[in-house]
Amino acid sequence: MSDGTSTVAETTARLFSALSLDGKQSNEIRQVSSGVLEFLLPELVNTLVSTTLEAKLLSERITLGLEPEDTSEPTPTKGEEDNDQTSIQNTATSGWIDLPDDKELMEQVYVKLEMVGFRVGRRLAERFAPLNRRLTDTLDVVKFVCKDVWVMLFNRQIDNLKTNHRGVYVLQDNKFKWFLRMSGNSGGAAAAKRAQPYIWLPCGIIRGILDSFGVSTVVIAETLGLPQCTFQIKVVSDD
Repeated sequence: MSDGTSTVAETTARLFSALSLDGKQSNEIRQVSSGVLEFLLPELVNTLVSTTLEAKLLSERITLGLEPEDTSEPTPTKGEEDNDQTSIQNTATSGWIDLPDDKELMEQVYVKLEMVGFRVGRRLAERFAPLNRRLTDTLDVVKFVCKDVWVMLFNRQIDNLKTNHRGVYVLQDNKFKWFLRMSGNSGGAAAAKRAQPYIWLPCGIIRGILDSFGVSTVVIAETLGLPQCTFQIKVVSDD
């Protein structure tokens, strides 16, 4: 992972660690409004998309033997500043940003976002693992995610937890908080596809928490209709 992505991960982890639950395990109470996280996510996705696209274009120019383009931006005019501010306000209101229709590029963004979430998850597990009870098996750790972690991040518990008792766990959130403010002209499958990048971060968070307890997993998520979201956790055997 690049240094830039690493810095994003550390900054995001510090922000998550400053949530109100911090006050339960520290004499120093540092609180951050949960709404900040909802504004952070679109910016995080946008930043990783733009930097990944820039890196791809630079790599292509180098491969073709061309000189790298000057990526420095000129000083914006007053009209351009107003347009930028309007764009930021629209993003904050709708929750959406424009994503490129490039499968390879978005796969790279997925890897980066999921890894940011993974590092955040490990930090959260180290800081907020329960001291008054032992998490003796995988199901206990998953319940810790469904209750303690979800309340800390989203002020509510997971709506439904299912397992086949063979290493697969399905977590269903019927009102995923990061989807509640998202709106758009198209719904159904189109909106679900557009929302996909916004659940890659929590996939990484879940995987990072389980990894901290010695459980290797693959975590995938899907939404069939906003604001519903389902996370599937599959335990990976060490064999």
